[in-house]
Amino acid sequence: MLGLFYQLAPAAAAVATTGAEAPQGGGIMSFLPIILMVGLMYLLLFLPENKRRKKLKKQMDGLKQGDRVITLGHVIGTIDFIGEKTVYIKSLDAKIEVAKTGIATVLEDGKVS
Repeated sequence: MLGLFYQLAPAAAAVATTGAEAPQGGGIMSFLPIILMVGLMYLLLFLPENKRRKKLKKQMDGLKQGDRVITLGHVIGTIDFIGEKTVYIKSLDAKIEVAKTGIATVLEDGKVS
């Protein structure tokens, strides 16, 4: 098997050096599809998530007594007291303590949209 390799190797080397060389496609053009995919992924995934996160942070910073909120557990109620890390929500006759991070959204005008 090695004998065949030793016989064909000089012939293959001669063909490779005498034949027309293939053009080298290098530079930025070879990375352009990857760069475009990363840019598209940023626009479709990360940019909307950043907007949503900023909006939620703005809502959490603007919480006040009397705001109607929906929790992550789908409880709708009115904020009764705001602590450092928790919020007391009054829903019907119950008073519930919820972490601030457990509030999903603040209702505009008290209506569920």
